[in-house]
Amino acid sequence: MHIFARVLIVSFLGSAGLGQPQLHFAEAADNVRISQLVIESNSLPDADRVRLIRLFQQKTYPEGEIGERIRQALRDVGYFKVVVDEPKFSFRTEGRRIASVTVKVQPGAPYRLGEIRFQRATIFPSAQLRNVFLLRRGDLFNPTKFSLGLDDLRKLYATRGYVNCVANPVPSIDESRRTIDLVLDLDAGQAYNFGKLSLEGVEPHPGAGKALLDSWKPLEGKRYNSLELERWFLANHAEWKADTRISRSVKLAQDSEFRVVNVTLTQWRN
Repeated sequence: MHIFARVLIVSFLGSAGLGQPQLHFAEAADNVRISQLVIESNSLPDADRVRLIRLFQQKTYPEGEIGERIRQALRDVGYFKVVVDEPKFSFRTEGRRIASVTVKVQPGAPYRLGEIRFQRATIFPSAQLRNVFLLRRGDLFNPTKFSLGLDDLRKLYATRGYVNCVANPVPSIDESRRTIDLVLDLDAGQAYNFGKLSLEGVEPHPGAGKALLDSWKPLEGKRYNSLELERWFLANHAEWKADTRISRSVKLAQDSEFRVVNVTLTQWRN
């Protein structure tokens, strides 16, 4: 398993997005620039309609993703059960790359966040875990912000060596109050230590490899800490990025048998 594998998110959250960079859709050849976006809805407030139009109009997306992106953008302002029909496209003649898009939306009622609670929180106190999430009680429920909080939770556990922490959110929806409570069932997994540093490819300057390996020795065998790894990279920046003509890549790999994280630096000349 890749050390930076994303924390699992149950299907009720869907793909968090805002129709912006948080979405990780595959690149598509049928990109469409939305010259005009028309939202058909009898119940969507004007302010949300205007916000949605500003978010998408004059932007370019793969044609098959536009409806889903609109749905996710509405979910991120609380419309948890929004229904978005298939968009209708009116293309200009030049290559079907520019279109007026009309979409029918049934937003439903907005939902707000209730409580976030934690089960099996044995590594960090629940209060510290709760502070990782930017969403506060009473905020409009925003799957994107909640997903980012899960990422930050995973990063927090990685500072103690728990690189495979999984948080499974279990939702509870109160329809009378239009609130969503969440219980996060935490599985920290096993703690890992720093493993070996491997160097591959060209040396940026004589002695750089030895300097890197020597500086790694105090870390090897120590409890893994993602922040300490970042500090090591910064401290050794001059050794492994001394020549701008050389490209680099960093690979982190887990050894589950010995419970260590091994690091490989690869360098090649352009």
